[in-house]
Amino acid sequence: MRPQIKVNSSLGGTSVTTMSLATDCKGYSYATLIAYSSTSGGIAGTTTLLEESDDNSTYSTVSTGVTLSTVTQATTAAKVIWNVDLRGRKRYLRPTFTLAAAQNVVLTCILFNASKDAPVTAALANATNIVNI
Repeated sequence: MRPQIKVNSSLGGTSVTTMSLATDCKGYSYATLIAYSSTSGGIAGTTTLLEESDDNSTYSTVSTGVTLSTVTQATTAAKVIWNVDLRGRKRYLRPTFTLAAAQNVVLTCILFNASKDAPVTAALANATNIVNI
């Protein structure tokens, strides 16, 4: 029997400028992908991207996400949360977090089969940005 929830997480070390996390979403209906960075002082130029693939090698863009300014970086909240309805999407999702300067990065993907409990606003999720797809 398939678990109700699956978590895939990756820590980008102590000083990375680009971090991505490919996740196999087969058998799940919804995904919540969360991007955190360690800098609370603010770094401008941070960008996010969400891609999908059938084969985990050739990806196409789902959402260009957001470009974070110095103001939005100056917080300990999640920088971006994507809530994705997987029905009709390709098998693999890959968020990418690109930073203007090296720092700690954590990307997490939570897969589940019901979306009724997912936060729908940035304030409820304690996040700087939220993208519902």
